[in-house]
Amino acid sequence: MSNTLSSSLITTILVLSLLHLSSFHRNLAAKHAHHSYSSGTLHHHYHHRIPSSYKTSKATTFNVSNPRLEQAYIALQAWKSVIFSDPKNFTSDWVGPSVCNYTGVFCAPLPNATEPTITVAGIDLNKGNIAGLLPIELGLLSDLALIHLNSNRFCGTIPQTLSNLSLLFELDVSNNRFVGPFPNVVLSLPSLHYLDIRYNEFEGALPPSLFSKTLDAIFVNNNMFTFSIPSNLGGSSATVLVFANNNFGGCLPPSISNFADTLEELVLINTSLVWVSAT
Repeated sequence: MSNTLSSSLITTILVLSLLHLSSFHRNLAAKHAHHSYSSGTLHHHYHHRIPSSYKTSKATTFNVSNPRLEQAYIALQAWKSVIFSDPKNFTSDWVGPSVCNYTGVFCAPLPNATEPTITVAGIDLNKGNIAGLLPIELGLLSDLALIHLNSNRFCGTIPQTLSNLSLLFELDVSNNRFVGPFPNVVLSLPSLHYLDIRYNEFEGALPPSLFSKTLDAIFVNNNMFTFSIPSNLGGSSATVLVFANNNFGGCLPPSISNFADTLEELVLINTSLVWVSAT
């Protein structure tokens, strides 16, 4: 029992070191959202988690050839080449093969590896005000557990190559300038539990398969989504759903009643949705 507690404490400490997200509460076991409204704008915070199979660390230079880190080097250099502005110099030290020393890049032992293998487990460039694109080479970072790109100026679309990220647990691309339809590539991520694409310029309909996927939280607010919310909304496993400030119309589907015992928060302000009472 004591060994289990000790391991848990070590994992928690290392996870906090990885995230470097002082704006988020650090209780990893909790799932509760807090929001405030100011001039019609939604500000939302959620308790971020990372799979316990990762024990994160900020690694140093590696002398032994590591194909995973070599692939990461290719991906990160390709990404740096399509960054147009980096006013806080987040990527200024993205030089040379020691990718685990790059700002915002976090390494960890690969879970369930037959031999100890260090890999890139997380990218956190939150609040960098970085302008640029997401290159297709990001698909080479196949061991990522989290991507945090909140509050930057990334634009364009989410590359389909992210489908290679089979371990991705959290994807936060909120408060950027991404465009196009709902990024369906996220639906192919088998480990994804937290999806935050709010404050972008996505448009069109939400796919019904979004609500068939095992997710803990879905934030799609402050985009340009239209049409009605899919009828299978109530089939979602999410405890937090935020749809605010979109152009949805029609009625809330009757399946919403399925959330009676599980839903912690549902935000629908400024969506033009109509609630129809059962008669």
